[in-house]
Amino acid sequence: MYLDTDVILSQLKERDWLKESVEKKLGEVNEKLKTSAITIVECQIVLLREDSRSSATDVLDRVRELRVEVLPLTEEVLQLSKELLEKYPKLNIFDSLHLAHVLHEGEKIMSTDSLFDEIEGVARVDPLA
Repeated sequence: MYLDTDVILSQLKERDWLKESVEKKLGEVNEKLKTSAITIVECQIVLLREDSRSSATDVLDRVRELRVEVLPLTEEVLQLSKELLEKYPKLNIFDSLHLAHVLHEGEKIMSTDSLFDEIEGVARVDPLA
């Protein structure tokens, strides 16, 4: 299962509105957990802005501690992202890259982003459900 940035951030932040719901949902999941290099960058941007430079630089190590595989950004994923951006105008760049990874890997995505429900071929797991 691919973990979106909101899910990863909920586990990295000391306090987050999603923390307990994600922990519970992850406890129900019996699948290998994955995210992408893009998630790492996105988390670093948020934590640098909201917390501190050290919390931003610790993201990769902390994600590894969560036993989440970090997928590389490949040319195939970039191509899929481009196609998603062309087909779905509501998607932003980061979301198109996350979904490209999901489609490329044949995974479901855990996210609170209901926009993902509109994307053909994507199965979203809502941590709040």
